[in-house]
Amino acid sequence: MKRNHLLVLSVLSILALVGCSTNQSGGSTSVDGSGYNTEVEVEDPEVIDVDENTGEFSISTSDGTYSKSGSIYTLSTAGTYSLSGKLEGQILVSAAETDEVVIELNGVSISYDQDSPIKAVSADKVEISAKGDTENTISDNRSAKTVDTDTLGEGAIYADCDLKLKGSGTLVVTGNYNNGVHTTKDLTIKNLTTKITGYNNAIKGNNSVTITSGTVQAYAKTGNGIKSEDNDISSSGNQKGTIAINGGVVYVDSLHDAIDSAYDVVVDQLDETVSTSVTIKTGKNSTYYSSSFKADSEKGLKALNSITINNGLVTIAASDDAVHANYGEALANGSKGLGNITVNGGTVQVASGDDGLHADNTLSITGGKIVVTNATEGFEGNYINISGGYSYIYGTDDGVNCSKKSFSSCAFTMTDGYLDVAVKSGDTDGIDSNGNFTLSGGVIVTRGGPGTTGSGMSTGLDVDGTCSMTGGTLIAFNGLERTPSTSSGVLYAGTQSSSSQGGPGGWGGGPGGWAYSGSTSVSLQAGNYTLSGTNVNISFINDYAYGSFLIYSSSLTSGSTYTLSRNNSSVLSWSQSSSSVTIS
Repeated sequence: MKRNHLLVLSVLSILALVGCSTNQSGGSTSVDGSGYNTEVEVEDPEVIDVDENTGEFSISTSDGTYSKSGSIYTLSTAGTYSLSGKLEGQILVSAAETDEVVIELNGVSISYDQDSPIKAVSADKVEISAKGDTENTISDNRSAKTVDTDTLGEGAIYADCDLKLKGSGTLVVTGNYNNGVHTTKDLTIKNLTTKITGYNNAIKGNNSVTITSGTVQAYAKTGNGIKSEDNDISSSGNQKGTIAINGGVVYVDSLHDAIDSAYDVVVDQLDETVSTSVTIKTGKNSTYYSSSFKADSEKGLKALNSITINNGLVTIAASDDAVHANYGEALANGSKGLGNITVNGGTVQVASGDDGLHADNTLSITGGKIVVTNATEGFEGNYINISGGYSYIYGTDDGVNCSKKSFSSCAFTMTDGYLDVAVKSGDTDGIDSNGNFTLSGGVIVTRGGPGTTGSGMSTGLDVDGTCSMTGGTLIAFNGLERTPSTSSGVLYAGTQSSSSQGGPGGWGGGPGGWAYSGSTSVSLQAGNYTLSGTNVNISFINDYAYGSFLIYSSSLTSGSTYTLSRNNSSVLSWSQSSSSVTIS
């Protein structure tokens, strides 16, 4: 697996993942783990850029009421207000708490250097709609905020009520003072093509942010791309704080965290006709990175409670953890953050300066495709549960790490799916569980660091607690520091030299035993590999050379012949027995 430090967004290369299929039934294993491409790069999108409108400013309404004082237009009742032309001033919404105000942008440019160009101080809901085939700009020309104040708006568009941005036109928002778009309540973006830049945060909805469709580009010069702040329960009983991306094309370029949620982050596709794509750059990958400025957090997706990815395409290049969920932080709703990450579907592709997917509590993979092209540790969590999907990981430390950072115990459990792990040379392990390891189904291909033949410094599997296998398939290159205890249905075979450090029971290993040190006569060079034989057909890629090979599988059948091939040429072949098989 050739993993680059640079991650690139390429729809074709990511869609190649969809060609993989897993089938494990009736004691047979068929899995193609070779249909992916990690040589990808996060490309900048075509920037949304529009010309400033220069015509005379006008405002019209058939059902609302407004007044003008100097360059400030105050909308004082519910209704629809149509704006066009150029205004160096402010649109101020000061309506009744039950009023809904609609602002239609029909080719308008609004700039102001004293306060927010569009500011809603009172209303039930404000909707801003960029009408079809129009280009619109909102520019906050104040200098960067240096002191807190309760009288000035916090964004180029600021609302102290629910806010909705929509329309089939284009809207460019520039917030030079603090945030680009900011509401103290719920923020929704639908259909709109918009570029939003904030000196601090690009997009902020204190209670929630929901994107359902459209094209949204968020640029945060010193802060977060998309942010929520409150995690209390609303007066109507709803949980606050969630950031949900349910459709559309979302691009975030931020110096700090790209998506920072006070509660949950959810990525999904709720309308089958509207695809979901999220692309993220943070920290050193950001346009705004400077070696003289150090961000305190540079994560891709971050939540104080949980992160769930159900569908869509998520691509992240982050200086910090690409996906991170906190555990144990006290929330305003009276609970504590769960610290869980769940991937049920979609495609997640990340490159990280720290961990790929980091759950302080439980990381659950039930489906989808995950590619970690570079990370210190690809998966990290107290509990890692894999029951489906395809996961490809490259780690410079451990590929998968079960740690005890939040709890006194930890465990790795796999019941189905495909997990493919490689690490660099050094004190590294493909899978490292500081607690228990249990495999009952699925396929694992794990590797110690290249250039070795299996040693205590770098092996495919290191387990501190119980290590057991009742089903599935475990393929390891360059050794196992702990061999699993196996049920009667699991057979094993592999290369072994005369200097092998067999633990109690020989190949069975047992606690404290080494499976083997590799045979120097084996040539396991880089290439496309296939393991085939009765009930077994597994394909995968090795991007580096390894010194030894081992398989444990409930699909192996005594008396059958199995062949490990590289680039369609046989490398190893053996006749399986009901006990251990040493391949010469």
